[in-house]
Amino acid sequence: MAESSDSRRKGAGKRASEAATSEPGSIPNSPCGACKFLRRKCVSGCIFAPYFGSDQGAARFAAVHKVFGASNVSKLLMHIPVNRRQHAVVTISYEAQARLSDPVYGCVSTVLALQQQVHGSTWQNGLVG
Repeated sequence: MAESSDSRRKGAGKRASEAATSEPGSIPNSPCGACKFLRRKCVSGCIFAPYFGSDQGAARFAAVHKVFGASNVSKLLMHIPVNRRQHAVVTISYEAQARLSDPVYGCVSTVLALQQQVHGSTWQNGLVG
């Protein structure tokens, strides 16, 4: 049993050192937030990397993944032109956060509240003006 744990340690150390020295003179890239959350290796062509950074991207992606699923979001982004993906990711993230905070109405409750504010302002301006 001691031999198997020793061999596991050696293997793990070997993999870690191979990963660190795969590109001489370079610092290993940290995974994007989506790959960090999914616990997978972030490849160079990762669809999520430009939109879910490594610092706060994991928390944002967690909500998106919980509501929509990583596979569905990946498919959706593949069908959107590259120049419009950033806006799509912001919208998807907002909708996911809204759905988590209000499971019944999601972002519709925010839209309705804003419409009521506009209607109230218009009514008050009509009385004053």
